[in-house]
Amino acid sequence: MTTYKAIPIEGVTALNSHFGGVKWHGGSLSLDYSITDKPMIVRAMIKDCVIFRLLTDCSLPPEEVEDQHGLSRDHLAYAVRGAYFHSHHAESVFDGNVGHYRFVTQMSVVDVLSRSRPVIRALGVLSYED
Repeated sequence: MTTYKAIPIEGVTALNSHFGGVKWHGGSLSLDYSITDKPMIVRAMIKDCVIFRLLTDCSLPPEEVEDQHGLSRDHLAYAVRGAYFHSHHAESVFDGNVGHYRFVTQMSVVDVLSRSRPVIRALGVLSYED
């Protein structure tokens, strides 16, 4: 069973978020989401990221669709427990000493395994190059 614990971001949901970009540098991951009903971008910064996966325009692979509790359209970001992605990678490669975070929109899913929790900030309007 996969359990989702929401990481609340005021005014941001899975329905009003659109994946905007990803940057990977020196073990740090940056994920940008444009908010469709507000002139802002939300950025998730994850230090000590050991692996990530981006799925766009598709759902989770069939072997990963298990009982899911706590997933809601009301949230973009989650701490996840019991998911196939974590158990498949973390225990065999990283001694299980990583957290699993999932970012869900209507059109994308980003899974992140990291030794640090994400820091999520709402930014003003900007281009991804900033």
